[in-house]
Amino acid sequence: MTRSCLRLHFLFVLLLYCVFASSVLKIDAVSGIAACSPDQIQALLQFKNEFDSRGCNSSDYFNGVRCDNMTGAVTKLQVPNGCLDGILKPNSTLFWLHQLRWLDLSHNNFTSSSLPSGFGNLNRLEVLDLSSNGFIGQVSSSISNLSMLTNLNISHNELIGSFPYVWNLTKLSFLDLSYNHFSGAIPSFLLSMPFLSYLELSENHFSGLVEVPNSSSSSRLES
Repeated sequence: MTRSCLRLHFLFVLLLYCVFASSVLKIDAVSGIAACSPDQIQALLQFKNEFDSRGCNSSDYFNGVRCDNMTGAVTKLQVPNGCLDGILKPNSTLFWLHQLRWLDLSHNNFTSSSLPSGFGNLNRLEVLDLSSNGFIGQVSSSISNLSMLTNLNISHNELIGSFPYVWNLTKLSFLDLSYNHFSGAIPSFLLSMPFLSYLELSENHFSGLVEVPNSSSSSRLES
């Protein structure tokens, strides 16, 4: 390769680097994701690109992202309303983000998607909001792996089956299953969940009653 060709090649690579760096700096300036490691940013972009995301630009998308200052791992992802449209696949890049503690995908359009068992791999989650997304089918038993959850909201979907496997989620304080098609008995173990203070089951097909405890009970549920 001649010297002039080498010079042109170098200038081309330098130009690409400057364009990439400026775009990253622009995102960081808008959203404050400077703590995120490059591989985590790449994973977030890959997840966004799995869908029709014309409903939001990169700045909007990254505004809801937070990363650990020490490790650079994503700990919070709050996707803007209406940002993503498409099928949430079982092998989604989302399930690579194993350090997530807060995940809010609510008010997006995953119509005709089932709830992948991969959510059960995000076992550091404390808050999971999947409401108003058009999810169908049953809730995988893998959700019982999320033993750190304090808030679970899967309301306003098209989910079916019996009461979800939440009895292992002993830290739950908030549980909303409303506006789905769940059926069967309401389990009595809800009354022994020590931190559960909010429970919404309306607009389902549950049968039977669970008596709300009185003020002397150890349960935090109130009528």
